[in-house]
Amino acid sequence: MQKKIALLCVFVIAYTIYFIDLPPWWDGITTAMTSLDTVKNNINLYVDFFGKPPFIFLSLGVLFKIFGYSPELIHIFMMIFTFGAIIFTYKVGEIIAGKEIACSASFLLAFSPMFIAQSVNLNFDLPSMALLMTTYYFILKKNHVFVALSGIMLVMTKEIGILFMAAALLSTILINYAGETKIGQQRAAITARIVPIIVFIIWAYGNYIRRGWFLFPRDSPIIKLDSIFNENLIMRLEQLFVINYNWILTILIVCSLFLWAYRRYESIDREKIEMLLPLLLFFLLFFIVVAPIRDFNLPRYVIVLYPAFYLASAWGIYGLSGKNRKISGMILVSIILIFSAQTVYSIYTPDPYVFLDPATQEIYGVDPYITLGGSEIMEINLKYVDYVRADMAVVDFINETEPFAPLLLNRFNHYAIFEAANKGIDIGYGQKSKRIYKELGDFYRSPDKISFPAILVIEDFNRFDLEKLYNMYDVTLLKQIRVNGVGADVYEID
Repeated sequence: MQKKIALLCVFVIAYTIYFIDLPPWWDGITTAMTSLDTVKNNINLYVDFFGKPPFIFLSLGVLFKIFGYSPELIHIFMMIFTFGAIIFTYKVGEIIAGKEIACSASFLLAFSPMFIAQSVNLNFDLPSMALLMTTYYFILKKNHVFVALSGIMLVMTKEIGILFMAAALLSTILINYAGETKIGQQRAAITARIVPIIVFIIWAYGNYIRRGWFLFPRDSPIIKLDSIFNENLIMRLEQLFVINYNWILTILIVCSLFLWAYRRYESIDREKIEMLLPLLLFFLLFFIVVAPIRDFNLPRYVIVLYPAFYLASAWGIYGLSGKNRKISGMILVSIILIFSAQTVYSIYTPDPYVFLDPATQEIYGVDPYITLGGSEIMEINLKYVDYVRADMAVVDFINETEPFAPLLLNRFNHYAIFEAANKGIDIGYGQKSKRIYKELGDFYRSPDKISFPAILVIEDFNRFDLEKLYNMYDVTLLKQIRVNGVGADVYEID
């Protein structure tokens, strides 16, 4: 089994090398820039420890400090977490369900289209998943020191980690309360779970006094005493159990549960239930607290649940095959081939909103915003990566223009890249630059705020803005930059 897991790691290395020069984009570039800012001079508590949990910023920033910034280093950084997710999914599965199911779950995870997409893109979600499974493994092994250490890294990677630590603490209390062992005899176990929670509470309080909110500026319906049964909850269920051909595995899980209930309705393994309790409670807390949040609509937000889903899927496949290795192997290979086809199609299709999976296409067709909300099925669609490459070319050109002319950005998506420009950002559309600049909704409504002449950057999908500007200013095209047909135009306006 270890050789098969090693083979998966080789697979990860192979596609990481293939995408090794792929730059981060969207949220990834912002994370990279923040990590760079973290280690430029010395640590600024206001910038580096509050707002977002700081573990990724600090760890990646240290690597940038040692080796310098490069897309290659970012991929290696993410590859470590990818290995961790695969390996610890196997280790957890081995303890709970045996080597066969554990290995199958690891293969399903490694070939999952969303998992591959996130492993080659800088984000917080895949590291959170890897650290969650690492912490869970040490809980099962009763290694209290490593539970505390990995738990601290988990809660300091993304806020979702606190739900797992709360689930782990609650499950420990429930197990000890129901059993013969007294809570007082499990002080080490309880302490190991409480320490990360205390660290998170301290960070959250610092977040409150510095930024004005405890966790993040979004409200969970449960906090506002609203119903959690809303369209966002349905969306999250679809993203976990349906899209990317996951609906096939969901059907297998449901059929296996019926078969298990029919065959073993009198038999319940108490020890297995106790081992599964932290994960089950985490699932419950996720769908009560996080899933119903509005404006929380990207599919990658449910990736922390993928290892548990694929462990259940592997168990379902193994059970339905009658524990026959050949049959379960054939089913597993079929699913992996379907996953692989979806991955290749999602990366290279010209339109990222056309999906090979008919169920995903149907869901997206009914309500595009609720379902995918701008993250597509794969967040590495090369068309959008080309925009990032074009933005980098724009920055190089801007650095060669008149240094005293203000730089204007209109609804620019990759604005963090422009903090690499020598000029900085003078006027932007809702952007948050560390440089002092004027907030401007749109410059054709507020010409009095602009110092002329100025440099204007418009992405090629914002052409309607240029038509309005032509009627108000003298507009001169300085440079048209395109990478594989997409990019931005740089103008001088007066």
